[in-house]
Amino acid sequence: MGQPIVDLATLDLSRAVVPDAELRTCLPHRHEFQLLDGICHFDPERGIAVGWKEWDAEPWWARGHVPGRPIMPGVLMIEGAAQIATFLVKQKSDWARDRMIGLAGLDDVRIRGQIGPGSRVHFVAGNLQISGRRLARMHAQVFCNDQMTLEAFVMGVML
Repeated sequence: MGQPIVDLATLDLSRAVVPDAELRTCLPHRHEFQLLDGICHFDPERGIAVGWKEWDAEPWWARGHVPGRPIMPGVLMIEGAAQIATFLVKQKSDWARDRMIGLAGLDDVRIRGQIGPGSRVHFVAGNLQISGRRLARMHAQVFCNDQMTLEAFVMGVML
């Protein structure tokens, strides 16, 4: 842990590489819990996906977490990591795209930094391992301003 799954500086992160309709087919999340604005890198051969979220100057969580010094809650970083992991599972496995994947667990979670309003956040997933017909585990990381802010192993279960 601690090493980036992929060096973001070597990637073109400026545009979506997966059509939005395809992303929304994989992820049922909408409104406040749509934490991926798009996928800016997908390498099916290496099994790596990178998505992003562009937070404006006044995101919905900033008003109450924490007044005077707003920071993105760690649970939202985890949720974004779970969403990029879900996209990767649905791209790399034979699991049905219309089935929901629920968060089954987290291992070795480390919050390594803070994210404030007005930030572009990158969510990275890789090293997918499928166990049986319903359980997946992968490495996920969150970056803001070229700094890793969260790292975890995410487990998902097909519901």
